[in-house]
Amino acid sequence: MIGLPSMHVAKMTKPKHPFIHDLSIQGCLLRTSLWLAIIWHGTIIRTLSAESPSAISWTFETLPEAVCKHNKELAAAHWVIESAKARSQQAGKLANPRASTTSGINTITSENMQGFSLQQSFPITARLRLEKKVASLDIQQAEKEVQWMAHQKVMEAMEAATRWLALRERQQILKEQITLAQELYATLKEQQERGERSQLDLSLADMQIKGLELKQPALKSSIHSLENEMRSLVGQQAEEPFRLEAIWNPMAIPSASPLDTANHPAFGVLHTEASIHHAMVALEQSRKWEDWTLGLSHQWSVDEDIPFGLERNRRLGFQFSIPLPWWQKNLGAVAASQANLKGAKASIAALELQMENEADSTMVRLIQGRAQYLMLRDELIPNREKHQRSLEHAVRAGERPMESLITSLEGLLTLKLSLLEVIETFHLNHYRYLYLTQDLSRHHD
Repeated sequence: MIGLPSMHVAKMTKPKHPFIHDLSIQGCLLRTSLWLAIIWHGTIIRTLSAESPSAISWTFETLPEAVCKHNKELAAAHWVIESAKARSQQAGKLANPRASTTSGINTITSENMQGFSLQQSFPITARLRLEKKVASLDIQQAEKEVQWMAHQKVMEAMEAATRWLALRERQQILKEQITLAQELYATLKEQQERGERSQLDLSLADMQIKGLELKQPALKSSIHSLENEMRSLVGQQAEEPFRLEAIWNPMAIPSASPLDTANHPAFGVLHTEASIHHAMVALEQSRKWEDWTLGLSHQWSVDEDIPFGLERNRRLGFQFSIPLPWWQKNLGAVAASQANLKGAKASIAALELQMENEADSTMVRLIQGRAQYLMLRDELIPNREKHQRSLEHAVRAGERPMESLITSLEGLLTLKLSLLEVIETFHLNHYRYLYLTQDLSRHHD
């Protein structure tokens, strides 16, 4: 843009030296090209930075913290805590005082009356303190529920990540099998061109390749679905790149740990609920006695006093009232709160029994899964691979039929997929055991 005015002047002015005129035009063009290059470079840089956002990378170690910090449902659930805190601000306070005025006139004589009164109610029992305690427990209940939700969301994320990694491994195994099948097909084709193989053997190898390739779209779709599920759990949009750097943890059986009912989020919700019902029993018992009322009144009046005429009077009055619990003793509400308390304690005992049994069953599955893993890894798969290599040499040499090699390849693929399934199931059971015995929401604040 700076060179453009110079070009315009050069065209309108006829210089005396043509050589100098040519140099001025070249300088203008050079400056214009330089500015255009700078503008183009800046535009390209901004476009690339806008279209290629850096992918956030997660691991099995950082995924729980990411869920606790960025999950949208957890962020929405925090408003339940704020709502409980807001309600607690009005708990445990006295009822508002009541002010009233009275006025009256005699329509025949000059007599009239005006009055003002103020009444305030006070509890006889510790009702206000108990209401404040219940409000405080409601806040704790909301916090425990959010912690329990975080515990569940972390478990969902770990399960999804485990399944995602298993699908990626399955996809890799499938690619390796397709590569082996294609190499075998190329060898058989060369032999068929030399007349050493029939067209039927070549067709069987081609069918084997196509059968393996048909499994790829379903795997890609499942992987994409799990990535979107994990995006939702960590609060990412669908168009944002997702990257999970995950490898299988060692196949180690976790140490058996007793169920910690004092710190587990599931029991935290139930224990707080039981505490609320216990406080509600005392609160409903305190409501047997209603509030007593103290009143103060002041009255001005003009009365006719015959034969003396009009007389002005002022009266100050006090009022004190206590309702007696003769017919309504709030026994129904007390009994309902006691039943709720017993129900909460029964729920704690039932959940403890259920989780202890499930944790024991999960530990048994972990032990069995590790035994299957060792057998597949150390015995079955190495022997099958050794058998397949010898069989492949025999088929290439024309000593064995093509069908036997295809059967062997399918058997090896089945064993590798079985090993992968054992690994996946082991890690799912591992996280399930941690879900039952520990607090997965420890990253949640």
